[in-house]
Amino acid sequence: MARVLVIGDTHCPGMRQGYVDFLKRVADDYDINRVVHIGDLVDWASISFHEKSPALCNASREFENAKRQVASLARAFPKADWLIGNHDALTDRQALSVGLPQQVLRDYAELWELDWVVHPRFSKVCIDGVLYSHGDSGRAGNDAALAQAKDHFRSTTIGHFHGQAGVKWWANPEFRVFGLSVGCGIDASRLQFEYGRRIVAKPILGCGVVINGRRAFFEPWLLKSR
Repeated sequence: MARVLVIGDTHCPGMRQGYVDFLKRVADDYDINRVVHIGDLVDWASISFHEKSPALCNASREFENAKRQVASLARAFPKADWLIGNHDALTDRQALSVGLPQQVLRDYAELWELDWVVHPRFSKVCIDGVLYSHGDSGRAGNDAALAQAKDHFRSTTIGHFHGQAGVKWWANPEFRVFGLSVGCGIDASRLQFEYGRRIVAKPILGCGVVINGRRAFFEPWLLKSR
């Protein structure tokens, strides 16, 4: 049975300063023995399919900045499961758009110098009966985690939706499930998140914890006001 720390979307180099220290405190508090990064470890704003501000870093600079933040996560958590998110996969997606074969691309773990278990995009990892996925392959909308749990007939933990965080339960006469949204660890003031300024719902900083597949918690990162 596992005591799982679930790291939210970090979108390196847009991870909020201090997030790794927060994660380590939570891991110690719960005596964690397994770690899952829920996806979007990195952002790749410079090669995204969306409009980009000319003030953003170029791809080389973004890669180097992101690599430093990824390294800080790897030092804190040398072993983890990493679910590839839609932003993580931008290198593959851009390669596909111009017809490059998969063979010319580097393995994700090699690219970011990680000794983590990498799970391909849209994968679902099952630990103690609980499904973990990035979240972009299932239903969206309010309470997306609970909606996906109902669809899977299994308790489900997701990221992807930065403005959703917390645990909700649902039961019928035959079974009971929870949906856990783990929030994120991003610095929303960064230029790469400019698209979010028009959205009323803002990112919720924190992480998730699942104990033996039976209990789920959202741990909010309670920051002092700026």
